[in-house]
Amino acid sequence: MPRVFVGVTCAIGLFALGLQARQGQPPVTFRSGVDLVDVDVSVLDRHRLPVRGLTRSDFSLFEDGEPRPIAAFTAVDLPPRVLPSAAWMADVAPDVLDNDVAREGRLVVILIDRNISFEQQPAAVRYAEAAVNQLRPGDLAAVAYSSFGIPQNFTADRQRLLAAIRQPSRGLPRGDAGSLAECMCGTCSLQTVGTIAEALLPVRQRRKVLFIIGNNLPGRSTGRCGGALAAERERAMRALEAANVTVYAFDPSGLETQAVTASASSMPTARPAVAAMVRRGNLSLLPDHTGGRLILDPVRAADRMAEVFRESDAYYVLGFQAGSPQMRSRFHDIRVKVARRDVSVQARRGYYADGAAPATKRRVPPPNDASTRLANAIAGLWPKTDVSLLMSAAPFATPDLQSAVLAIVVGVRGQAVRVSGTTMPTTADVLAGVFDRNGRELGSARQTIELTPHQPSDQPFDYETVSRIALKPGRYEVRTAVEDNRSDRAGSVYGYVDVPDFAREPVSLSGLIVEAGPAILEAPPILRDLVPGMPTARRVFARGERVSAFVRLYQGLSRAMIPGYLTAEIRDDQNQSVFHQESRILPEQFGAGRAMDFSLDVPTDRLPAGAYLLSIEARHGNETARRDARFSLK
Repeated sequence: MPRVFVGVTCAIGLFALGLQARQGQPPVTFRSGVDLVDVDVSVLDRHRLPVRGLTRSDFSLFEDGEPRPIAAFTAVDLPPRVLPSAAWMADVAPDVLDNDVAREGRLVVILIDRNISFEQQPAAVRYAEAAVNQLRPGDLAAVAYSSFGIPQNFTADRQRLLAAIRQPSRGLPRGDAGSLAECMCGTCSLQTVGTIAEALLPVRQRRKVLFIIGNNLPGRSTGRCGGALAAERERAMRALEAANVTVYAFDPSGLETQAVTASASSMPTARPAVAAMVRRGNLSLLPDHTGGRLILDPVRAADRMAEVFRESDAYYVLGFQAGSPQMRSRFHDIRVKVARRDVSVQARRGYYADGAAPATKRRVPPPNDASTRLANAIAGLWPKTDVSLLMSAAPFATPDLQSAVLAIVVGVRGQAVRVSGTTMPTTADVLAGVFDRNGRELGSARQTIELTPHQPSDQPFDYETVSRIALKPGRYEVRTAVEDNRSDRAGSVYGYVDVPDFAREPVSLSGLIVEAGPAILEAPPILRDLVPGMPTARRVFARGERVSAFVRLYQGLSRAMIPGYLTAEIRDDQNQSVFHQESRILPEQFGAGRAMDFSLDVPTDRLPAGAYLLSIEARHGNETARRDARFSLK
């Protein structure tokens, strides 16, 4: 497998190993108590608009040609795309992530293929940006490349998605030039499609859409490449069918003509026209097979993308009992029919009885001596939700500025301690891991913490725990899992962090730490050398509650320290500035480590209930660094 392609595969595929369905294990169990296979279905009219208002009786479902009764039925209507009153509410992602993945929405994978010329790159970027701009509440998107480019795993963070699109080499480690890998016969494009579809296969009850942006997708050949392409084509199609992924292809070439230009030295022949027909036929292969379509309008990319998203604004989830579940490795064919005229149906075309293709069944060894349950909680494409979690991750420079320490704060919400009569302690195991763009673990931390609830012992309670991991500069995915040893339940939460190159960047900021409570608590021993107080992952506070924000400002080793300014601002949900503070920064304020601490008391007593954005920005000459945190008052 080519070197660069490994990164693409792992970003969306590695963490899918051991992936379970939303409630724990496939197939999905509906409330009827019967293990059912679920099929999500889009029904489109002649204008490709979703048909709403259908009932169970409008559908017929067949497994391996035999009719099956529909045992469960749900109509899903996604919320409309509404522009927020303040731009930051859409553009600035929360600095705290949760594992509430039960929200209904789409999974969108934007695959930027290798077959894009330099002249076509602006059009390809417009298509990809249009897809990000169309995301609705509950939607998650990922960016993948079939050769060159650093992928971005599923997230709702629009800025991270756009950065992965606009700066495909951002985050490459030192010494990695990101050179193109060998791709024999163009098979790496189909390999990427197959890997993405196999990773998405266990995820149920969400619309799954793959956007392929490229000017060709080799699928057939009569020469020496025929065998290799046929095998990868079959694998990709089978995986797309089983995972119920709808493919749309976007050609950045635009409309081609055979007109003679001023630079042409001779009259055109028919060969370019034939080549264009073959190329577009290749691009149409997967969309035609999955119910999608080919888009040839890069000039109006936003309009075309809006049309595509409208097609999945409403859909239906059907559940049926498998007829022969004992055949564990066999692929079962599914067909769905609708008792309506002039409609088209998009639905998965099959499933594996054990929930995944046999070739994708692999095991993840438990890292750092963690339990299997704890390790599996961070091994899936989807976080586990049996325990409700919040997580923030803030990087701090080491004293020599050459590397960093990542402070990870996890909040556990509403965990029940089922002990009768008296308050008794319990324990929880915590595993935090940091992964690079190839899905390779770069560091982990495991601990067992003792908990003594201060509330009646039969009631749920909240607590927070902290971990630290040493890192080099770069972009990472952070995953943390918590296993409650009394209830034998585990949950996990996923997020991302960018660690600045503190030594090389003229000005940089640590992560933003929020502290809250009736008094600023002493920092825990594990973080005592990094922060002055106890950080919290909470971002919802009561009016008048004591809340403070803390960052550390660094000036790198590349030049002499110079004066600058530090600005703190709070904006409300109408984008009005409700707090502004600016102070002068002088070189003598920095210590021996070229670092300076800044703390701000948030005026919660003077702000009404609502949503806010806190921004802290450092300016030194033409260099700036900024950190944002969203919070709410109630």
